[in-house]
Amino acid sequence: MGSTPMIRPLLFILVLGAAMAHGANFPEQYQSALRLYEAGKFSEAKTMFDALSDTHPSPQALDRCLMSASYCENQLKAPDKADALSAKIQDPKLRTFCRAHLLNLRTQYSEVVALLKDEDFDTWPDSLIFDALLCRGNASSRTRDAAGAEKDYRAALGHTLVDYKKAIAHLRLGALHTGQEALDCLEEVMNLKEPGPTMRYQAVAARAKILASDGKEGPALAEFERLSDLTKQPHWTMVQMGRAATCEALGLLDKARACYEAVVASANAPADLLSAAKTKLHAKR
Repeated sequence: MGSTPMIRPLLFILVLGAAMAHGANFPEQYQSALRLYEAGKFSEAKTMFDALSDTHPSPQALDRCLMSASYCENQLKAPDKADALSAKIQDPKLRTFCRAHLLNLRTQYSEVVALLKDEDFDTWPDSLIFDALLCRGNASSRTRDAAGAEKDYRAALGHTLVDYKKAIAHLRLGALHTGQEALDCLEEVMNLKEPGPTMRYQAVAARAKILASDGKEGPALAEFERLSDLTKQPHWTMVQMGRAATCEALGLLDKARACYEAVVASANAPADLLSAAKTKLHAKR
């Protein structure tokens, strides 16, 4: 599961804060900047966040612009500039949160634990608690404090009503465990009403991997039938690649090849997955 799913929810919580800014167009422009960030257009996003900061927004909105701009600088390999921007954030909780997330992005997990270890998140704004717990839990997991990570992930579940965020926590819990415990955590994702297709795929792929490692061919492959409704890109290709990896783990090389061939023959497959499928087919010749 890794840290990839973390950036998106961390950024989306900012939209509510941006709505407190002066100017009717600020929330829309802020969300546009967030979309640029999510698309990997960090320079363009940074330019937008800077421009928004210059519009004299409310103090809360300015803080969030500074935080988002600091993330952009970090992704642009300018950590000193990122730290300088985060230091300008006036709200102490948000400033601490921003610093912790920057450290997480840099894989400085011990520093994250040291920064957040004594924080009482119950005193933090509700909009930050889930992501702060997830941030500390991730760092604890990476520093092999599974008990601390599990405590934070389970606490995070009580601080959000959003199924997508709950799914992230359940996926992280699944990664902490093995065997049936992991399967049970991952199944919680599938029990949510609206976790989103990406979260559903990750849960199924992780469950299939566990089942395949135990040699349970039928149950492992049956997992992907739970995603039969994902017929559009990019998720259709993600399912094919996950099924192929499971087939390889089970020694079903012909079935794996068929999945890779289906991806190559499909329309609008994501470039990275298409390349990976072609590489797999080339290696099997």
